[in-house]
Amino acid sequence: MKQKEKTAAAVKATAAAWLAMSLIASGCSKNEGGPTGEAAGGAAKEPVINTDPVTLTVFNSSMGDAAFQTSIIEPIQKKYPHMKLDMIKKSPGMTMPELVASGRVPDIIFGDSSGDIPVYREMDVLADLTPYIKTYKFDLDALDPDIVQVIRPNFPDGQFLMFPFSVNIATLHYNKDLFDKFGVPYPKDGMMWSEVLDLAKRLTRKEDGVQYIGFDFAFNVMLPYNQLSATMVDAKTFKASVNNEAWKQVFTTMKEFYSIPGNEWGKGVDGFLRTKTIAMWAGTTLFGSLPDATKNGLNWDVVALPSFPQAPKTTIQMFAPLIGVSKTSKHPDQAFLAVAHLMSEEIQGNSMRQGRPSALKSKQLKENFGKDVEVLQGRNAGAFTYNKLAPTPQPVTKYDAAVFPILRQKFYDAAVTGKDVNTALMEAEDLINKELEKLKK
Repeated sequence: MKQKEKTAAAVKATAAAWLAMSLIASGCSKNEGGPTGEAAGGAAKEPVINTDPVTLTVFNSSMGDAAFQTSIIEPIQKKYPHMKLDMIKKSPGMTMPELVASGRVPDIIFGDSSGDIPVYREMDVLADLTPYIKTYKFDLDALDPDIVQVIRPNFPDGQFLMFPFSVNIATLHYNKDLFDKFGVPYPKDGMMWSEVLDLAKRLTRKEDGVQYIGFDFAFNVMLPYNQLSATMVDAKTFKASVNNEAWKQVFTTMKEFYSIPGNEWGKGVDGFLRTKTIAMWAGTTLFGSLPDATKNGLNWDVVALPSFPQAPKTTIQMFAPLIGVSKTSKHPDQAFLAVAHLMSEEIQGNSMRQGRPSALKSKQLKENFGKDVEVLQGRNAGAFTYNKLAPTPQPVTKYDAAVFPILRQKFYDAAVTGKDVNTALMEAEDLINKELEKLKK
């Protein structure tokens, strides 16, 4: 058996074993206050869905109000007309710690990414969904096993605390007019970063008083969720974990782009979308901005995110919305049913067609990606599902977001001021450890 096939088989086997242990654990527990649906003798019965009118509160951690209404509230109320949903939008005075302190924890809880799990877990607000998964026969096998493996480290003791509602991925957008202007071949799916560097060198030039930049990237995404799965904080020791070979390769590779004369730092995505002076931009999807940019003359397309040699066909690590149920909800069964509906093929299929990658493994869903995104028609939609997610080797810690600015500054020092990469990472390690000591106190 080829190594690739062995790896895939191992992932599936691990995911299946984890599910089996979770269900066994849930079946052996008393599950006081949990869902109903089993006879006294253990024989399974079809669960009875309560259709009495109920109001559920939903914590919206980041989604726009209009999108939340159409993507979350309306689909649930269409499926379950007896449910009324009230949104609680994250804002000053309405953060999760403040809601916990005031005893107003919402029934359904969204998180921005896996980074929210340790925070929610420390506040003890999430219900273990395992018994509800069993009672209502939710098919965990429908989830992409790679994504299950990614979120698994965040669930201690075999619990299943949150579903991955969607998946954020990164790709390489490019300006076709600039490639045509300078006679450079377009990028392709499956490229290595070294190949993109060669393209960037040919595209970075000054002409008619305009400085063109070959490549730029969203460092707030591409560094913390890097493709080599390099972590910032060790989840066991809560010490810095940046002075190592993985981070050295990430820094060295991305620094090379800013070593190209004229490839200026800090132009950002605006240089790609508005001024059209950046030939290639690496980051997450731009569907919110591309319609206007296209109307204003941006002639673009997209390819899969380039890879490192030791991690081919690999995009960034998963950071995406997650959704769970409060352990203090007075209507946990109803809340779970609402969440489960959002994870159904019907809802996830609609999301895929609208350009939001799904956590389900369905091949058909992947083939329908972006079918309803007007600006993507005639373009390389397959780029968004070409790569696999980079693995997440450990739970994200609650300190990651707080120490990232240190790492970002040290990358700037290496890329722009010319500081040696080894020195930059040694300094980052020291500063992060000092910051962690402050945070832990």
